[in-house]
Amino acid sequence: MGKLIEKAKAFLQSKSTKAQAFYDREHELRAKLTELEAQKSKIYSDYDPSKPFDPKKIDDIDEQIDAINKELAVLNVSKQSVSDYNVDELIKHIADAKTEAQDVLSGKQKAEESARQAILNAKKALLDAQAEHFRIVRDANDYKADVNDILRDLKKPIEDEIAKLRRQLQQVEREIYEQAGNGSTSLNAVRGNQSTIDRLYEQKNEIGRKINELNTHIADIGFALPPLSNYRDANGRTIYFVHADEQQQAAENGVS
Repeated sequence: MGKLIEKAKAFLQSKSTKAQAFYDREHELRAKLTELEAQKSKIYSDYDPSKPFDPKKIDDIDEQIDAINKELAVLNVSKQSVSDYNVDELIKHIADAKTEAQDVLSGKQKAEESARQAILNAKKALLDAQAEHFRIVRDANDYKADVNDILRDLKKPIEDEIAKLRRQLQQVEREIYEQAGNGSTSLNAVRGNQSTIDRLYEQKNEIGRKINELNTHIADIGFALPPLSNYRDANGRTIYFVHADEQQQAAENGVS
């Protein structure tokens, strides 16, 4: 609140001197009236027919009560013509409060315009950043696809070599099968062709090693960047998007 509006509030909490005098006097008279009524009630409650009774006490109290009631009647009539506030002072406070409020609200209007512009700037920045993220993901995927296309051409001779080695491997396995026979020979028996079988197994292992080594060079690039919609919080909501309820909380409840 501005200083002038605070002064207006303080003014409303006070009353004109004359009006305040009426309220003070009325309060005083009613307090006195309550006191006299209590005194009168005590006389009634203390009455003892065996003792002398002095009616002057009641007459005196009634006289005071009558006088107070008459004054209260005059006070209530006169009070109607007395304003609680001085009209000229009220007008001045109203004018001052309006002027100050207009200045304050003009400042708020400029601040509101600035806040709206900041929102537009933030919105554009968010959309620009999201579009940039899309371009980065797209470029990464395009680059990966281009590299894999090049690698596919480069890998063709290696794949052909692997295919040739697999055919050799199959041939060696057939030869091992043929040399080993049907397995009827005792495990402890000495084969006459054992050296041949051992050589074939060594050849098989060597071919397998070459195939495994070549396979390590022909795998595609598996790198991947997820889209923004893949990033979610524990409640499943997309993290990098502004949701309607989030905007309403900020715009209508001031909660960011």
